[in-house]
Amino acid sequence: MTFKELGLSSEIVKAVNEKGYENPTDIQEQAIPRILEGHDVLAQSQTGTGKTAAFGLPLISLIDRVDRKYTQGLVLCPTRELCIQVADEMRSFAKYKDDLRIISVYGGESIERQIRDIKRGADIVVATPGRLMDHIRRKTLRFNHCNHIVLDEADEMLNMGFVDDIREIFTYLPEQRQMVFFSATMPKEIVKLSDDFLNEPEHIRLSNNNLTVSRIKQVYYTVDHAKKINLVTQLLQIHDAKGTMIFCNTKKMVDELATELNKAGFPALGLHGDMKQEMRSMVMGRFKRGLVQVLIATDVAARGIDVDSMDVVINYDVPQELEYYIHRIGRTGRAGKEGLAITLVNRRQRYAIKQIERLANSTIEELPLPTKEQLNEVLIKMLADDIRKWSNVEPGKLFNIAYEGLRNEEFTQEDFILAFINKAIAENNLEAMETDAPERKTKNPNVFARLSISLGSRQGIKAAHIVSAVAKASGIRGKEIGKIEVGDIMTLVDVPQEHAQTALKAVGKTTIKGQAVNVEIVEENIVQQPRKRSDRNKDSRNDRPRRDRDNRRGGERGDRSRRDRRGSERVSRDQEARRSSRKRQAK
Repeated sequence: MTFKELGLSSEIVKAVNEKGYENPTDIQEQAIPRILEGHDVLAQSQTGTGKTAAFGLPLISLIDRVDRKYTQGLVLCPTRELCIQVADEMRSFAKYKDDLRIISVYGGESIERQIRDIKRGADIVVATPGRLMDHIRRKTLRFNHCNHIVLDEADEMLNMGFVDDIREIFTYLPEQRQMVFFSATMPKEIVKLSDDFLNEPEHIRLSNNNLTVSRIKQVYYTVDHAKKINLVTQLLQIHDAKGTMIFCNTKKMVDELATELNKAGFPALGLHGDMKQEMRSMVMGRFKRGLVQVLIATDVAARGIDVDSMDVVINYDVPQELEYYIHRIGRTGRAGKEGLAITLVNRRQRYAIKQIERLANSTIEELPLPTKEQLNEVLIKMLADDIRKWSNVEPGKLFNIAYEGLRNEEFTQEDFILAFINKAIAENNLEAMETDAPERKTKNPNVFARLSISLGSRQGIKAAHIVSAVAKASGIRGKEIGKIEVGDIMTLVDVPQEHAQTALKAVGKTTIKGQAVNVEIVEENIVQQPRKRSDRNKDSRNDRPRRDRDNRRGGERGDRSRRDRRGSERVSRDQEARRSSRKRQAK
C-alpha cells in the first residue's frame, strides 16, 4: 500500500515522498484512514514505528483553510524535546499545504515570543501541558473551534503528573471534537482517561511481531556491575559507531557514566530531568550535529529524541518497566538502516531477558565478553587507522623542530615506534576481562541451581507453597530445597543441581494455588553451605539431657524423702519401745 492509497491529498503525498518515505508503516496504515474518517482513536504504538506521521498526516489533511482566525488542531506532548520534534516533523509534511501555520509552545522559552507567534496565526498548536495552561489563563490561546486533538506519549504524560492539567485543558475544548490518543504502553490510567473523553474509539494495537524493528540485532552480555564501565568502553571501541545512545535507570548513573567515558577518551553527554532546559537543548544540539558520539539518558529524558544516525543502543541497566525495552531499542534501526541493541545484565537478571523475549516476541542472543584476540584486532586496526591518518599530513615547521630535537636526544625511529604503540595501549582499555570460570558439575550436595517461577506475593504465594509444589511435583525432599526468595511477581528457588532439569520439567507442568506457572533456570552453579538445623530441633536435643537430669534429680529427691520417712519411722518405733520398757519397770 502507498500513502496515496490511504486517502491523503496530493500535496501531502508529495512532501512525504520527498522525505524518502515510500510505504506506510503498520501503525500508519491502520491509523490514517480511521482518523481521516473522523473516528476517535486509541492506539498503542512504540517509538520508531512512525506514529508522528500516523496522526500528523491526517491532522494536516483535516484542517480547513477557509478561516485562519481560529486554532483547529492541538497536539499535546510530555516534553519540550518531543514538542519541538513533532512540530518540525509536521511542518515538513505541510510543506505544500498552502502555508499552513504550525507553532509549538513549551516551557523554557520566552512566553512573549510565543505570544507573537500565536498572533501571526496558529492553525495547529503543538504544546506541553504546563505552558499551554499558561497561555489559556492569559487567554492568548482559545480552543473554541479546535475540533482535532491528539495526545502523544499519553502514558508518559500521566507518569509525569500531567493528568490534572490534561483534564482541565479538555474542559476548554468544544463538545463536538475528534480525539486521538497514542501511547507506548496501556496502563489502567490511560484506559480510564479514554473512557472519560473518547467517543466509541477505534482501538489499534500492533501485534507483538510488530513491536520491534526487524532490522535491529538484539544481544546481551552477562557482566558484574563493577565491570560494566570497562565493557562499555570496549564495546564503543569495537563497534566504532557514529552515534550511540546509552540508557540508565537513574540520574546519578547518567552523570557517573558520562564522567567515566569522558575520562576514557569518549566524548559523552548526559541527559536527565534534573538538568535545566538550556542545558538539555545544548546537549541535544551537540549530539544531533555529531559533536559528541555518545548520549547517556534516562527513559523520561529520552522522550522526543529522534536522531537517524543512532547506530547502537546500549541498555546499561535493564529497564525497570520491561515494556520500556521496546521503546529504547526503537531509537536505532531507523530510516532503513541496520541497528544494534545491546543489554548488560548480571547473572541474577538473566531471567529478565527471557521475559523481554516473550514480550517482544524476538530472540536476544547472549554473546561472550570480548576476547583477548578480538581486542587485539581492535587495537591493531586503531593503530593502523592512526598511522594512515597522520602519516598523510604534510610536516610543518613544528614537526621538523620536534623531530630534529628528538634525534639530538639520540632517540631512534625504533624508539618512536615503541613509544607510539605503548602510549596508544595505555590510553585504551583493551585488556580482556576475566569471566567467572564455570564450576564443574558434580553431585556435591552444596551445589544448587536457581529456578525462576512466574508467581509471587501478588498472587498470594508464600515460601511454603513453593516448597510443597516443588517437592510434590519433582520428588525432591523439602529439606533438600535451598534458599527461596518470594518477589512481587516471581519467585526464585534453589534446588540441588542434579535435580534441576527434573524440577524444571515437573514444576512447569503443575499449578501453584490453582495458577499455571512458567519455570526457567536462571543460574546453574550456586555453592551454598549446608542448611543449619532449625533452632527447634537444636532445642529438642538440648532439652533431652536437661529433662533426664531433672528426672534424675527428681529421683534422688524421692529417694531421700523415702529414706527420711523410713528413718523417722524407726526412730518412732525405738521411742515407743523405750516408753513401754520404762512403764514395765515402774510396775
